[in-house]
Amino acid sequence: MNRGVFITGTDTDVGKTIVTAGLVHVLRLNGIDSCSFKAVLSGGIEENGSLIPGDTKLVKEVCNIDEEYGLMNPYCLKTPVSPHLAARLEGVEIHRERILDSYKRLAEKYEFIVAEGAGGIVVPIIGRNYFVYDLIKDLELPVIIVGRAGVGTINHTVLTVKFAEGLGLDVKGIIINRATDEIHVKDNIETIKDISKKEILAVIDDLKDFQSEDFKALKVEFQKKIDLDKIIR
Repeated sequence: MNRGVFITGTDTDVGKTIVTAGLVHVLRLNGIDSCSFKAVLSGGIEENGSLIPGDTKLVKEVCNIDEEYGLMNPYCLKTPVSPHLAARLEGVEIHRERILDSYKRLAEKYEFIVAEGAGGIVVPIIGRNYFVYDLIKDLELPVIIVGRAGVGTINHTVLTVKFAEGLGLDVKGIIINRATDEIHVKDNIETIKDISKKEILAVIDDLKDFQSEDFKALKVEFQKKIDLDKIIR
């Protein structure tokens, strides 16, 4: 079994956090002690006078994880822009060593880590010298790419796959998010599979109200759609 996977997206707001939460839920449901890790988050939310990483909070709530925010997300920034710019605007120095140390400590506690990137694979984390793809290399994790289902996804998803492969990253496969029954969505998925030569690991429905009833819709969808052997092998 792999010790983890890295979730990256074709763009921002493609649903990486939903996928991360869903995967961690299925892993834990099947007896694999798992946790998420997000090195840097920009666009943190204010809660009780503190800045909270909303993405990490969602995973904690969906999966009932009792873990400190600082370990799951070593850098939480307020400004909702690229992490390197948010850090500069807020006078925060992001250190690669702190990120890797947090990940190492988390990996020592849990059997499997689902690491989530920020935005797409070429998003800068530290200045313009350290990018999401550099983090993936440092963590030595296989990559799952999350892509949109709708118009524009063929170009974005295939380019992300080819760029990652060009860097020598291990692309495990693709998860399509927010899928519908529309004909162009079905064709998008088949076209991406044919061009990229990568497995479509799951097609996740467009979950409109996934937070209601203790995230029941999200949990059921991922339990139904995820073949765990394809994630952990």
